[in-house]
Amino acid sequence: MQLGEFEERLSYLVDLGRLVGRIRVDHAPRGLGKTSLLRQYQRRARERGAQTIWVTAGEEGVGLIAQIAAEIERESATWRSGTRTALSRHLESLTLRAGIPQIVGVEAKLKPDKAATAGGYRELEAVLRLAASSDDHTGLVILIDEIQAADPAGLLTLAYAWQHLQSEGTDVPAAVFTAGLPNAPEKISSAVTFSERFAYRPLLLLGREAEEVAISAPARHLGVVWEDDALAAAFELAAGYPYAVQLIADATWTAAGHPDPGGRITLDHVTVGRHAMKADLDALFRAPWGNATAGERELMTAMASLGDEPVQRAEVARVLGVSSESLSMPRARLIDKGLIQSGSRGKIEFTIPGFAAFIRDLDG
Repeated sequence: MQLGEFEERLSYLVDLGRLVGRIRVDHAPRGLGKTSLLRQYQRRARERGAQTIWVTAGEEGVGLIAQIAAEIERESATWRSGTRTALSRHLESLTLRAGIPQIVGVEAKLKPDKAATAGGYRELEAVLRLAASSDDHTGLVILIDEIQAADPAGLLTLAYAWQHLQSEGTDVPAAVFTAGLPNAPEKISSAVTFSERFAYRPLLLLGREAEEVAISAPARHLGVVWEDDALAAAFELAAGYPYAVQLIADATWTAAGHPDPGGRITLDHVTVGRHAMKADLDALFRAPWGNATAGERELMTAMASLGDEPVQRAEVARVLGVSSESLSMPRARLIDKGLIQSGSRGKIEFTIPGFAAFIRDLDG
């Protein structure tokens, strides 16, 4: 669905030379392929002749606008002289208005309280207009990973600039596509009061058909067949989590001895492969568990003791013998870290399948 919507917007940008009016935000827990999806967007945009600007938000001491400006500066080094000269003037003005001391690659720094208030959004708008309209490409596509980590002033500046383009620059062939954790909409709305200008789209766990394609199609391409019971076992183990799908497919292929054409993947191979998969998942879980505070671990341990499904916040508080309100701070920190997320009707849940079982194994 995401790629189909992206292609539609890319055609609007490239074929009609129009602005994609809303900033896209694909959000999901870690391991669901957000960065890979954003790289797909980048590859397809480049294939259509668009100039892409890639930024990973949240670099220490570097604001979002500084990162965007630095990447445009770097990418434009080979553009035609006319556009390049005008763009350089506006980039220099942006550094002054938005509080960026200088543009030197990604080392440029943004004073986080000055971007929008100092008129930096108008200078950013001018930079985007020039960068998008250069004859060197068919348009401009900005891609921002880890959008939830962007500084509030940078988000506000980008939003103001895009709002002005929506009203005054619909003929500017530009778009912004971003990816972030489930709390990205909350982070953006806390910085930008008119966050309806952003289009939020959740990435979901893989359905059975997508899992089957991911697991068995590469094998079929090599003349190898997965037996039905082996596939069913792999589906159950992966639970639709893309990283787990990758792990069980790879571990099972190795357990089968990297079969030649005509080979078959059996349930026994999956049974052996699950041990390697568990070791890799445990390694994935160990780092965030080790970096959690004592209070965060207590909350997660209580959640895990109640099973793998979403649990009522009040029930977690009962297990811990505390008030539900006292969970607010560790809960908020775990949401910011992408380890849990809020569900419906006061429920909370782990974002990564298997994490609850990992915690129970630690207690065991």
